[in-house]
Amino acid sequence: MDNYSPRIVLLGSGNVATSLGQAWERNGAAIVGFCNRKGEIPAGFSTQDVPCFNHPSSIDVEADFALVAVRDEYVFSSIEALPSQLTPVHFSGAQSNPQNGGVIWPAQSIQLNDPEAIKKVPLVVTASDGVQLERITSLAQLISPIIHPTDAEKRMKGHLAAVFAVNFTNHAFAIAQRLAADADLDWDWFVPMIEATCIGAVDQKSEARQTGPGIRREQAVISAQLEALQAHSPWREFYEAATHSIQNMHKTQNHE
Repeated sequence: MDNYSPRIVLLGSGNVATSLGQAWERNGAAIVGFCNRKGEIPAGFSTQDVPCFNHPSSIDVEADFALVAVRDEYVFSSIEALPSQLTPVHFSGAQSNPQNGGVIWPAQSIQLNDPEAIKKVPLVVTASDGVQLERITSLAQLISPIIHPTDAEKRMKGHLAAVFAVNFTNHAFAIAQRLAADADLDWDWFVPMIEATCIGAVDQKSEARQTGPGIRREQAVISAQLEALQAHSPWREFYEAATHSIQNMHKTQNHE
């Protein structure tokens, strides 16, 4: 890895493009071009003397990799427009491998302008073939020591699991915080139970540690809480769906 200095073109200007791009810049990669709709080099990069293109088809620099850090719906249209000599790498956990390229999925949300934090982020690496997997793994190792090479099917299933583990859980916390604020409740009430729940999740004991009116089938409580959510229809639907899912997962157990 010593003196490894891949040449990259960075597509995109959001959190992922900026923080990951800065991490590569700080760890030996040579940014030889940028590409985004504004045609401007994003803030925070020391590299300033390279071209910035406003469309992938206009890229005309020699590089090893095109790092495609754009929204999922634009990933493959951007890749299809790239010059054929560039090896495409995108960062979506939910999208397939590009032909003659691969994916580096950061299995954690990327925060803006925090390239140092990338060293603690697990990077899941997949590729179109073994040669590309080796190349792209070396690229990923420049910015994080936590590398998980796998195949696309496992990565996409991992992304789905992460949606439940992180996105839906965080949304539930956001709802809980609004409900607590509306009732003028101190959030400190809930911190110990949240911490205990997170410990159970880390220990892979979430199913065994399930509690609440849903698993106990306390219909009077469930009905009352659904009534309390009458003014918040989406939250009421979330409550009903989650309760049904809990009861279905634990339908053979007796919690009376």
